[in-house]
Amino acid sequence: MQGIKFKAEKKFIGWMTGALGLYMTAAMWLEFNDALGFYLGPSLGVIIGTLTFMVYQSNRNIKEFTLGGDYSTSESTAIVAQGDGRMIQVDGHMEPGRNPITYVAVIYIIIIILSELTWSNLIV
Repeated sequence: MQGIKFKAEKKFIGWMTGALGLYMTAAMWLEFNDALGFYLGPSLGVIIGTLTFMVYQSNRNIKEFTLGGDYSTSESTAIVAQGDGRMIQVDGHMEPGRNPITYVAVIYIIIIILSELTWSNLIV
């Protein structure tokens, strides 16, 4: 039962991190497009913003998945070599129950609230 709870906590923290990343990305791109629209006009701003995003995402994917880079989904996993030389990803030796879900959730909520109060205005 403890192992199931441990995996659920890891997945929930991953979900919260993904949601925070989506919120921050949307808020920053909205601000970026507003700034471009102000200086260059709305139509040209959207075109430049879209092209910038596509180039950035392409370069990020190239760096992340090639040239010796690896993609690990969790810091509590380890990549180990099998007897035949293949590498596999396994759960690390992190103790079950060490995922501070409440702490992470509170920090993420504080980040979103402060962003909304100071600069974002994406939700409100």
